[in-house]
Order: sequence, then C-alpha cells, then structure tokens
Amino acid sequence: MPLDRILLNTGPSPNGWHKAETFMLCPRRRGWDHLAERDPGRGWHFPATARGTLVHVGLAHYYARMKCEQEGTDPDAYYDPETAIALLPRVEENEHDACTMLVEVPTAIKALKGYLAHYAFEKVRVLAVEQVVEIPVPGTGGPGEPPMKTARVDLIYSKGSGDNERIFFVDHKSTGRITNQHPKFYARSGQFLLLRWLGKHLGDRFGGVVLNLVQCAAENKYTRPSLDPVPGFLVSLPLALGWFERQRIAFEESGLPPELWPPIPSEHTCQGRYSGCPYRDKCDVAVPESLDMEWPKVGVPRPL
Repeated sequence: MPLDRILLNTGPSPNGWHKAETFMLCPRRRGWDHLAERDPGRGWHFPATARGTLVHVGLAHYYARMKCEQEGTDPDAYYDPETAIALLPRVEENEHDACTMLVEVPTAIKALKGYLAHYAFEKVRVLAVEQVVEIPVPGTGGPGEPPMKTARVDLIYSKGSGDNERIFFVDHKSTGRITNQHPKFYARSGQFLLLRWLGKHLGDRFGGVVLNLVQCAAENKYTRPSLDPVPGFLVSLPLALGWFERQRIAFEESGLPPELWPPIPSEHTCQGRYSGCPYRDKCDVAVPESLDMEWPKVGVPRPL
C-alpha cells in the first residue's frame, strides 16, 4: 500500500551481531540463512515476536516525533505511534506474519498508551532513533567485509547538560512479565557488549546501556534497568568475535550447501525459547551429498 509519511519498519543492521550469533548457535542454520538470503532477525510469525515488533515500531515513532519537536522540524513527517502500529500488518508481505501481527495490534497499542502515560514527564534529549552505527572491533574483518561490526541502536538520548551530560544507548524489549533477571539475562549478550564497546569511545560522556522494558500483559508495567558492565567478556570480545567471524566468512565463501555445514543438534538450538528453528524440518530430512569432505580450514587467530 502507498505511504504518505515515514514508517520506521527497520530490520537488523547490515553487518550486525545477528550473523555472528546465528553462526555461533548453529553454523548450519546460518548456512540456510545465507543460502536463502533470509534475514534471521525478522521472525515475526510467533505472537511474542510480533507483539514486540509492533511495540518497538510504536516507540520508534514516538521518539522520532519527539526528536523533530526538540529540533524544530515537522513531527508529522512520521506517522503517529498508534497509526504506525496499525499500519505495520498492512505492509507486511508475508500473509501469515501479517495475520499474526494483526491479532497483536490491540495489545501493542494498549502497552504503548500505558508507556506514554508512565513516561509523560521524562526529560531527555533525543539524539537518534533507529540509528545504524559502525563499531570498530579489531579482528572482525574478512574478505569482502569491513574490520568492524554494525548495530542498529533503537534510541540514543542524553540527560543533563554541559559537563554533566551523559549519553545512553537504549534498547526496547517487550516481555510477558518483567523480572529482576532481565538485566542479568541481557548483560552478557553480544548485541549489548558491542554497544558498550562503542560507548568506550565516548569516554566519561557515556552513561551506559539501558533496557527499556515493556510488559505486555493484562497489567502493563515499565522499567529501565541499566546493564552492568562485564569487563571479562568485553576484554575477550575482539578475539572471540574475530575467530567466529573468520569461520563464518570461510563457510559462506566455500560454496558448500547448508546440509554440509556442521549442525549443533540441541534442544536449545533446534527448539529454542519460542518455537522450533525455521529450518528444523529441512535438517530432519537433509541427506548430505557426501560425508567424505573437508570443512574450510581457518587459522586460529592470535590475541590482539
């Protein structure tokens, strides 16, 4: 359908953590993704992920319009948040996913309205919304890829002014129930470690990485915990990420069909938190053309 305003219907960044993470979880799954040019971050066909996507879009439009108002530009260049949520199923090309999202629209709008009331008097300066940033991580380069990763930051805002100004990277997360385990669960995620790595370049101006948690349930709740630093993981990130990225790129350039990529058969990878891996049925019946083959040889990287 034609759109007369901006609809922030974004996906993962071009060289983001999702590629490396999928390969780490199961190389064969990354192989199927690579073959189909499927974006593993667009799994909307589960109600929970559809609901989260809708809330995410509503929040993106809320803060994009706030940024326009703060900078003196026209906020109506963007759809209002509720309209954006209602429009998203109508522009989704996959019919099944569109129907799944459509069912979740009322729940998402209810959560959004509660959010706007809860944070009605917040005082932040919006610096960027759905911003793709480049993160220089030594050792992650390979043929055809820059020596850095990218990330799409949901929201970047600052608090304070002058020497007291602090910049925060914010990620919107929807959940059925907010618990005190959420910050612990996400603190060690590579997605947020990369953001913290980027924040190091801001020096003392960096305020931290924040989870913007939205509880989508009969009772909506909202909280914004900061993620604790995990220096041990952060120090080892370049070496670990560089090693896995070299492996991933070597397999992608090898031309091997996905059924010849090594699988990680596990209830955590084949089943997962919400539903099965989208390629599980293919793996169940796939018969490699030849088991007498060699995988790409990749050297072990030295510490940087």
